[in-house]
Amino acid sequence: MSATVDTLQTLISMKTVTSDKQANYEALMWCQNYLNNKNVLSKLEIINDQPLLWWGCKPEKAEIMINSHIDVVPGSDAIFTPKITGDRLFGRGSLDTKSSIASYLDLPETTIKSALDKKIIFVLVSDEEIGGPSTKAFLPYLTKLKFSVFGEPTDMRIVNEAKGIIQVKVNANGVSAHGSRPWLGKNAIERVNEGLTSFLKGNSTPRQETKATTFNFSMISGGTAINQVPSTCELLIDVRFNPKDNPNIILREIKGHFKLCEVMALKTESHIYTDPAHPLNKKLSKALKSNGVIPQFSFDHGSSDARHCTAKRIPAVIFGPTGKNLHSEKEWVDMKSVVRLGKIMEDFINSL
Repeated sequence: MSATVDTLQTLISMKTVTSDKQANYEALMWCQNYLNNKNVLSKLEIINDQPLLWWGCKPEKAEIMINSHIDVVPGSDAIFTPKITGDRLFGRGSLDTKSSIASYLDLPETTIKSALDKKIIFVLVSDEEIGGPSTKAFLPYLTKLKFSVFGEPTDMRIVNEAKGIIQVKVNANGVSAHGSRPWLGKNAIERVNEGLTSFLKGNSTPRQETKATTFNFSMISGGTAINQVPSTCELLIDVRFNPKDNPNIILREIKGHFKLCEVMALKTESHIYTDPAHPLNKKLSKALKSNGVIPQFSFDHGSSDARHCTAKRIPAVIFGPTGKNLHSEKEWVDMKSVVRLGKIMEDFINSL
């Protein structure tokens, strides 16, 4: 068993659920002490009311950022006890994404210290699972940033493209009346249903994987009593848009179907895209090759904090280990891929 896997098991045992800021602070303090023992200076700060740890080059001089997150989604007590079965290490955060953190912490001391001269900053955040506001708030300090690598599970592929996000709220107002006399009221749920029926005629839910923009009608609520015509109804829509699609046009299309409702975007987040031919993508690809991994660029349907870089036109990619079942009670990471990840990142940094 490698030192990196030992480090990962220690990190898994820390219950760093995003909502527990103290637990995340203490975990990042543990990382800071770990680096101190390797004679690596780091700084633990509060950014956007969340703990954040960085080391390497100072933010104002950094040109390359290597970023990952220590926070995790909730789980049972049992999943915070790491368990090894064959080549698999089970536990919360084993894949998403304490494995990346362990590989960064256990880079050779000379490689970590070279980050200063190579203008590399390592950043660990504690709020990625709720949208990464601290990464977004930290970026303005990185005035010279030119490229970023975000440590997330990718099965050792380089994810250079991912969908953007639009979260939409649809509100309908009607007129309440007694349930026995529906003709005296105007049913708000029916108004939402009319819009939904119209929308789905031309935008059916896909039954197989697609790069096209997708619409998930995720939450609906309305009415206050079973014997009353509902005067209000709210529908929430999670839109994941292809980088080639315009979010403003998508929102206009939704409004065109829900004509009797108020439609508003709650949040719009950038897609992710970085040219595979970018010079640093070529260096990362070379590091994969030298470690027996065929470089593959990939498209992802989900998102990550890398979108905050794309929004500022800073090239960013996502790269990490192999595993399955993130966010579930059976989350696991392939330990060999964690060790290999560390070697790839070492070779990548040394090539700069």
